[in-house]
Amino acid sequence: MRPTPGGYNGPGTSDRADGPSSIRLTFLGTGGSFGVPMLGCHCAVCRSSSPYNRRTRTSALLEFDGRSVLIDASPDLRSQALERGVERVDAVLFTHDHADHVGGLDDLRAFNLRQRQALPCYGRPDTLEAIRARFSYIFSSAPALGSRPRLELREVSGPFELWGRMIQPLDVLHGHHLITGYRVGDLAYVTDASGLPEDTYRALEGVRVLALNALRQEPHVLHFGLEQAVETARRIGAERTYLIHMGHELEHESTNAALPPGIELAYDGLSVCV
Repeated sequence: MRPTPGGYNGPGTSDRADGPSSIRLTFLGTGGSFGVPMLGCHCAVCRSSSPYNRRTRTSALLEFDGRSVLIDASPDLRSQALERGVERVDAVLFTHDHADHVGGLDDLRAFNLRQRQALPCYGRPDTLEAIRARFSYIFSSAPALGSRPRLELREVSGPFELWGRMIQPLDVLHGHHLITGYRVGDLAYVTDASGLPEDTYRALEGVRVLALNALRQEPHVLHFGLEQAVETARRIGAERTYLIHMGHELEHESTNAALPPGIELAYDGLSVCV
């Protein structure tokens, strides 16, 4: 397996070139909605002993200026946070409301209890409306005997600021639905894309590090296939592109070997610094 840029060569390794203006992105999970291994599957990737081929559902953590911002709350959030030593979350950025991106919402209770405050959660109005309906017990005014997450839902309609950093939402096509990617400085995170509007390509100009989805070799009605992702990454022109939201069709080592320079598969625990 080829080493990743910046000297990464194993799960959980990270770029140590942190500085006062740097942003760190840790891939908590890089798998599609089934995860890898997939339940009941006996393919070579699902049976692989390589840690690079074990993928929990896609989620990520942005760290800057002493703050930790979660991107999506996958159903595997608890195990991801334990594995990566995540001890605080200051805000959550939601890309959309599908189960593999919000299924871990209840686990945010632990951060409420530790930090003794509600968590601001950002997303498109329709995303937040769906979350409010699906997790109605969280937002109920009725007294509860047990704990429940304390979340402040904040609608995203344009760029907004978090602790001095400008967060730029990006329109992303997910089949017929419009969902959200995010750009923070020279880093951009786009998952579950089947296409990008022209305005989004313009908003991504000059980005240096890009996370972009690639579900499998073949195109999918809701997701980029590998070739589509590579073409999109080339058009965006980031120095480094890391592919995420992958199914069991993509074996890590052989797929990486066939990718062009500057584009590679991410893996659970990979941490990059911009």
